[in-house]
Amino acid sequence: MATTYVVGSLHAKLRALQCNQGGWGFQADQQAVEPTCLSILALRHNRSPDVESALRTVESLQNSDGSWPAFMGDNPEGCWTTSIAVLTLMATRRRSERIQQGVRWLLDAKGREAHWFWRWKFQTVDTKVQFDPARYGWSWVPRTTSWVIPTAFSLIALRQVRNRSIDSTDEAIERIKIGVSMLLDRMCPGGGWNAGNGIAFGVPYAPYIDATAIALLALAGHEKAPGVQASVAWLVNWLPGCPSRYSLSWGILALAEYRGVSPEVNETLERGVKELTSLIEKAPAVDDVCTVAVCALALDAVKGDKVFEVRI
Repeated sequence: MATTYVVGSLHAKLRALQCNQGGWGFQADQQAVEPTCLSILALRHNRSPDVESALRTVESLQNSDGSWPAFMGDNPEGCWTTSIAVLTLMATRRRSERIQQGVRWLLDAKGREAHWFWRWKFQTVDTKVQFDPARYGWSWVPRTTSWVIPTAFSLIALRQVRNRSIDSTDEAIERIKIGVSMLLDRMCPGGGWNAGNGIAFGVPYAPYIDATAIALLALAGHEKAPGVQASVAWLVNWLPGCPSRYSLSWGILALAEYRGVSPEVNETLERGVKELTSLIEKAPAVDDVCTVAVCALALDAVKGDKVFEVRI
């Protein structure tokens, strides 16, 4: 099955799953920021009235402090979805004021280990989880510890912000530097990333394909770092045969960004595309919006349309 046809069918599926209010939900009719933004990114080259309606929905959900909630009607205190909303507004060239407000929130948001008390606690009392608390990123929700995926998406957003000269201040540069160091510090032994920490209670954690892939997208340009090299090698080794269309798609997105690093990356990328199109053909009725959108984004990335690009 040709990838162009597959992507077209995925776009049609997204349009069929769109809520009447303009956005997308996970599997119900409650509009949520993550599936709405991923769907907009997948459909952004076809600026139909439905996509414009979805963009207005995203803009309407922005909180007064510049952040975004997880879904419509959620707590007005923002969360990790701010990063993907900023990415979406940049990719679709929306009003810079909203983007700048979101960036300001991202720069102010920090995992709780950035606070001196929690840093002291992790260094002296709560030592069962092994990480350097001086290296912090972003959390799923405010006042909690940094996690890999929120940190990776925030780094992608801020690196794109810097590349577009929306904010290239010393503060933004330093925040990116600390976030990158946090990801490298939380890597699992041998490469790859779990959801949070690489080691806890003296036990090394196993990496996840989606977390590893999203972290690698955020770290593009750091190929010489041993941790990045090990993580690319881990992904190349574990992606083939992945039964999850969602995880396989994120893996393809990451390997498309590292294409040319090694023959193994190119071979695994080609195999991944074949496996993904086969899975889509065998199970076309999946209604998970995020999965459908990420599948489309992955197949587009192989053709050079890299919405998560962070290289200058």
